[in-house]
Amino acid sequence: MICAATFLMASCAGFLDPLPDGSYNETNYEDYPSLIRGYVEKAYDQLPGNYISSDLLGGDGLADNITWRSKTSSIYMMATGSPQMNSYNFSALYDRDYKAIYYCNLFLKDNLGKNTRYMLDANANAKLQRALQGDAFGLRAFYYWDLLKFFGGRSVSGEMLGVPIFTEPVDLSKSDLSKVTRASYADCVQQILADCDSAYKYLPLANRDFLKDPEMIPVLGAVRWRRLDGATILALKAMVLLTWASPAFNTGGDLKRWDAAAKAAKAAIDFKLTVDNVPGGFDPTKSFLWHDPNSPEAYFISQISQNSTYESAFYPQGFNGAGDYGVTQELVDAFPMANGYPIDHPLSTYNPANPYANRDPRFYADVFYNGCQVVRNTNASDIMYTFDTTEGGYDAPGLTKTSPTGYYIKKFVFTGWNKNDNTVQTAQNCIFFFRWTHMLLAFAEAANQVVGPLDETTYGMSAKQAIAYIRKRPLEDGSKGVGAVADPYLDECAVAGFKQFDKLVKNEWRLETCFEGHRFHNVRRWAKSVDEINVPIHRIKITRNGPVLNYSSELLEQRRYPSLWMPIPYMEVRKGPGIEQNEGWENWK
Repeated sequence: MICAATFLMASCAGFLDPLPDGSYNETNYEDYPSLIRGYVEKAYDQLPGNYISSDLLGGDGLADNITWRSKTSSIYMMATGSPQMNSYNFSALYDRDYKAIYYCNLFLKDNLGKNTRYMLDANANAKLQRALQGDAFGLRAFYYWDLLKFFGGRSVSGEMLGVPIFTEPVDLSKSDLSKVTRASYADCVQQILADCDSAYKYLPLANRDFLKDPEMIPVLGAVRWRRLDGATILALKAMVLLTWASPAFNTGGDLKRWDAAAKAAKAAIDFKLTVDNVPGGFDPTKSFLWHDPNSPEAYFISQISQNSTYESAFYPQGFNGAGDYGVTQELVDAFPMANGYPIDHPLSTYNPANPYANRDPRFYADVFYNGCQVVRNTNASDIMYTFDTTEGGYDAPGLTKTSPTGYYIKKFVFTGWNKNDNTVQTAQNCIFFFRWTHMLLAFAEAANQVVGPLDETTYGMSAKQAIAYIRKRPLEDGSKGVGAVADPYLDECAVAGFKQFDKLVKNEWRLETCFEGHRFHNVRRWAKSVDEINVPIHRIKITRNGPVLNYSSELLEQRRYPSLWMPIPYMEVRKGPGIEQNEGWENWK
């Protein structure tokens, strides 16, 4: 259902701080262009600022990549089968996203934002008007996509539903929601795609100075970095279409959906390879730097911050951290060997008595494990800490501020940080909502579904070539990727055909995007039943027998979901009795 005329626009003054002299109100605010532009700014302000949030790192905890030290965490309780309606993390996400959509709709209503004069120079003003109009459409699409990822699913009546769609300004905290219903999942997808098309029409292709006339750089160039552009919209469409094509939402196996997803991802890839591939710009052979918000691999990023959020949360108590999260044995086992073969492959060099030797370099970049060292900024001579997760060790599971699994998150950590320094160093960090790697994975998955792994002509690139870009790329510390010289396992999977290659792609999704929030959404969209996400979680147990270490895996917990779908927040169902709850959560009403 698209809700429009049945709601009155809530008071603008209720969301904007008035000037000290009270010189504007809801009847004359159109005379203040900065306020109208502020609607777009406030929509941007709703974006999360770092990966430690329920919808990002939490997504890996809801799945099988990490778990929580605190057993009272509401996400931990959700994942292990004891959620509480009054402490549902995603209620805040629901409110946040709809608040942002409200701001977008205020800007878009009656072309208010598009017809507002912001600048004296007519040409510059026209450019800015178009860019802000594109921002509003694109942000509305982004936030509806966020809502759909979490709350779209099969309802208690068996219908595949999305979320309520509002294309007029509706303040959920003040409006009568008694007649609101959820739109169908398909209608939500179409609304997002329509907003993407509108955004693409108005936005500059890229927020890059080299693409702009010199006189327009103050309006449309790099000054808009961290804001939407046409390339971002291509990436957003690819992710929406990929999920729409996936088994959980595409029960009939419609290949046209996969084809649309492949084409959208390829368009985003082509932008990087052709437009953004300039001297000093994007280079697919270079490593990706997590602490470089200006990375040309990015399509869209969050606000930039500089703090010790990750270090304080990820490190154990022995190195001035809280040990809040534990990497699962399941994720550790998913990393292949340095030769690219999975640990259970006949050609693997895996040694159970020395399980961390000769692994994929991505393992060493993403996970702290027993015996590994924290060296300052990859300077091997400056060892700041050594992990001891053996039984009785200072980083072992079960202590006050240590990981429950014996593994710690390294990804996003700045290894120049040491709380014991006289001057503590921190690094810039941000969320990379869409990046080059995501588009390669999306394309490889979709193209493989349509034409298999080896076809290079249909889309101008094969699924195998897309994965090769990822596996041969060097890492941030300069180490070579598993496919830098040769990649016999990639060759093996490609020759084996669709099924084996699909398995490889899904594992690459897991490795490349771990801790970024993709895992939970991926395993749900791939699943055909809830049994596929209700998996056991294991920890490592390391005991000493003299100088010999013995490694064994121990069951830690079990994922327990009543269905593939997440519940609509309880209070939203209470406020809107026409909002049907998702299957498996019938008591949340």
